[in-house]
Amino acid sequence: MPIATSANTGATTITASDINNCDREPIHIPGAILPHGVLLVLDRDTLEVLQAAGDLPGLLGKSLHDLLGKSADTVLNPAQTARLRRLSAEQALTTPRHLLDPAMRVHADMPLDASLHRRGDTLVLEFEAANIGDPFASDPLAAVQDMVQGFDAAPSLRALCQLAAERVREVAVYDRVLVYQFMQDGSGWVIAESREPHLEPFLDLHYPAADIPQQARALYLKNWLRLITQVNYDPAPLTPSLNPRTGLPLDMSQAILRDVSPIHREYLRNMGIDASMSISIIHGDKLWGLIACHHYSPRRLPRHLRAVCELFGSMFSLQLEVREKAHQFELRLASRTVLQSLMLNLAGADDYADGLTQQSPNLLDYIYSGSGMDSGKKGGVAVCVKGQLTYLGSTPGEAQIRQLVSWLDGYMPQTTGIYATDRLGDVWAPAKEFAASAAGLLVISVSDNLSDYIIWFRPEIVARFKWAGPPGKELVPGPHGDRLTPRKSFEVWRETIVGRSMPWTSADNQAAFDLRLSLLHVVLRRINAAALERKKAADRDRLLMAELDHRVKNTLANIQALVVQTSRSAETLTGFVQGLDGRIQSMAKAHSLLSEARWEGVSITRLLREELEPFGQRQNVVTIEGNDLVLTPKSALSLSLAIHELVTNAAKFGAFSTPGGTVAVRWTLADDNGISLSWTEAGGPRVRPPSRRGFGSTLIERALAMETGGSATLRYEPAGIVCDVFLPPSSVLSRDIITSASTLAVQPAPHAGSGERPYRILVVEDSFLVVTLLEEIFEGLGWLFVGPATRVVDALDLARTGDFDAALLDVNLNGEMSWEVARVLAERGVPFVFSTGYNMKTVLPADLSGTAVISKPFRISDVADKIRETIAIRRAGK
Repeated sequence: MPIATSANTGATTITASDINNCDREPIHIPGAILPHGVLLVLDRDTLEVLQAAGDLPGLLGKSLHDLLGKSADTVLNPAQTARLRRLSAEQALTTPRHLLDPAMRVHADMPLDASLHRRGDTLVLEFEAANIGDPFASDPLAAVQDMVQGFDAAPSLRALCQLAAERVREVAVYDRVLVYQFMQDGSGWVIAESREPHLEPFLDLHYPAADIPQQARALYLKNWLRLITQVNYDPAPLTPSLNPRTGLPLDMSQAILRDVSPIHREYLRNMGIDASMSISIIHGDKLWGLIACHHYSPRRLPRHLRAVCELFGSMFSLQLEVREKAHQFELRLASRTVLQSLMLNLAGADDYADGLTQQSPNLLDYIYSGSGMDSGKKGGVAVCVKGQLTYLGSTPGEAQIRQLVSWLDGYMPQTTGIYATDRLGDVWAPAKEFAASAAGLLVISVSDNLSDYIIWFRPEIVARFKWAGPPGKELVPGPHGDRLTPRKSFEVWRETIVGRSMPWTSADNQAAFDLRLSLLHVVLRRINAAALERKKAADRDRLLMAELDHRVKNTLANIQALVVQTSRSAETLTGFVQGLDGRIQSMAKAHSLLSEARWEGVSITRLLREELEPFGQRQNVVTIEGNDLVLTPKSALSLSLAIHELVTNAAKFGAFSTPGGTVAVRWTLADDNGISLSWTEAGGPRVRPPSRRGFGSTLIERALAMETGGSATLRYEPAGIVCDVFLPPSSVLSRDIITSASTLAVQPAPHAGSGERPYRILVVEDSFLVVTLLEEIFEGLGWLFVGPATRVVDALDLARTGDFDAALLDVNLNGEMSWEVARVLAERGVPFVFSTGYNMKTVLPADLSGTAVISKPFRISDVADKIRETIAIRRAGK
């Protein structure tokens, strides 16, 4: 392509922020559809045809007059009508449900693909001609499996995107396929391309943000795929144009056949494109980019291939998200390693600023580790604390930094204590003078006082962009006033941008947050005692990261296995998606419960209620009986998947599939302290043993045996399925262990002793839930509860003047250790016990060694026994 210049063409070039007629275009209510299909708007209750559009004679063999005001029975046979009613009654249908049935006929010799979704009180039914001769028509999953093959081996993001472009073009057969990533400013960048050899490359071109208006981006988030079969066509209008019941236009946000914006068609026409398809790439809840397919002649992609591409887009998005999270995890791990070394160095340094800048590693090593910057272009850092300024690397001059600090004093109170920009000169004009060394800035406040900051600087990087034509649009007059028109030139247009640095990443900002938190809450207040604590934290972080890495990899391996096994047992694409989604959701529920309990254990009652709650809203449908027990994490995950399979089967074929069906789940503690659990269905359809074993049955019986060492047996009784589960003692945590998952009853215990007054126990504890538990325990024991003291200052007052027999001390009270309280009690000769989750060997002061300790989570019996023992030892020593 030749390089375009900014020559005057007689039209005014402006940016999209000046006039936003593209952003205001109501593309969700176009009032027409693509002419190759048919759209019927049906009354949800009566299935009366309220509106219609498209090739009615060609696809349905009916005229508009034949359909309007008539029932859908006019077109559909009884079985098809019954299916519509069933789907409408059972499913939300907020997004299109694709009825991929190439054998479906409305009239002879016309195979059709249909889609159904709900819009308000209407059903929107869409038809297109099916291509039953395509090799993937009967087995679309095979196409998806072929397309994702080799994703894990792609060495880089660009290599993965290139592979995606090639796979989509191979299956969808378009002339050109681009992977298009959105940048921070909304513009797009072509990072991968597969094309016919004679076409000019678009790789590495940038497209202005205005090329894809905001409302179009919103629709890309709602619809994974958008197809344009031919740019030059006459839209098929919806008749009547307004809903006769409501008087409103039809919202076609979810309609597959929705007419394309005339502005966008003009844009494609200017590019020479005659057909296109866009597949959304979604990261979390944001539009990361698009897979854009271009064809230079009309191209009508069959519905089943669009389903393949849609599922591929979802799986490709998931692959990108997993890679991004893994990359962030690696950066965070590297950052934490440097941070621990920084803190250890700082703990032994006499000068605060020198400890951060003059030792190795220093602040530049910390914020730039893994950033990929050229060593020759490395920036600088300045530490300003109590008026003293220390700087390292390439920075502005001292006077310029102090001028910047004065500006920050007025700006930082509006922030959360962290601020970053890659264009400081645009925010604060005087910074343009030193952009060469400090075009970008990342700053954290390190105390409550103004002017105490750590500031990182990044130098200016001159950026040169290749745009696909000038980034602006043309304003031209028309019969309805001035409007923006799509660009007519897509020749390469080069732009040089100055005054910007390399952007700060989320990893940079997270590293700054971690450092600020460490400085505010640990180092600045306890610098002389931090070395031992920091070493312990480093060891704990290494263990935490190793455990997190192990759990993430195990979870990914489990999901991989579920994908493979579910795809083998699924008969349809929809069945595959639903089966996989249900099993992953079941795992997610169990993980959420484990996370709430810090991966210490899960209440069996709560786990069962989470799985069965959707079916227990009708009275007497679900019975759950048994004393609450706490399962180990591995047993909880295995049991959760097994119960999910039983629930899914009951919903499809068993007790939950009929109004009168019931399910009873009962369990008891066996003689060997294992769990005997039974699942019993009744009132459902008559049960017959299956002719073959599915993946669900295998998962129930084999997974529990392999993962827990227990067993599960399915019995197909005529009255309903019965599943007997046994979990060994190793799957059960102690029955009276204290967890957040359940509240356990406390059995009454004898009083302090015959003829003695009840023990008075001082409680020093800042957790409301632990306090309420201890109140129950003491009440059951007949002891008197003194306190609680929730802060060290209150605990010291009670320790000096209170009347009690013993004390139970939480080690950490809102960030302060209770050592001084213990020393006061020791001086008074009052026995006391520590309760804590710490490893006391690493934190207990030497003068308090030998003190009795109850570890959290604690057993009920431990509380009473340890306090009694401590009181008895004290009395015996007198």
